[in-house]
Amino acid sequence: MHRVESDDRAQDLQERLYRRMTEAFGEGRLVLHRLRSPWHTPSALAESHQVNGVWQSATIVHGSWKTGEDHIRVTTWRELPGQNFEPEVLPGLAAAPEEELRVGVDERTVPALLRRGSGVWQLRTAVGEHQILVNGRGTPGDLTLETVDDIVPLIEERRARLARIRGTA
Repeated sequence: MHRVESDDRAQDLQERLYRRMTEAFGEGRLVLHRLRSPWHTPSALAESHQVNGVWQSATIVHGSWKTGEDHIRVTTWRELPGQNFEPEVLPGLAAAPEEELRVGVDERTVPALLRRGSGVWQLRTAVGEHQILVNGRGTPGDLTLETVDDIVPLIEERRARLARIRGTA
């Protein structure tokens, strides 16, 4: 297969994924959380996972996609039957003590656990059937979260970032 055909196929698969995500989001089968007031911008859809056709998780990145630069990643996931998913603890945080605190999610205040290391941190909380993992590089600011009400701008920013990475923007 020629490279151009391969790129076209990859683009077609990506667009079909975006359509499925937008549909699932509109039907309430895909729930996402983000920072209410992100101090790193722009915000973009980073990754998502399905298991047997069911949306399990999705991640929004606020700021840079580069691991060594300041950024915040908010992953929303739900346990599916037969799974005991445990998110990995970021390097440098395994020995960090967990701090118990409370964070705002939409109109609720929920318990959360925060770990801080040198320049990195990780927060974990839950709302209903959804788990939320927030991790970042840099100083954690206001960690108030909200449910995403429109997935389209996050997908558009993902398209723009990928185009810049590929040099097609």
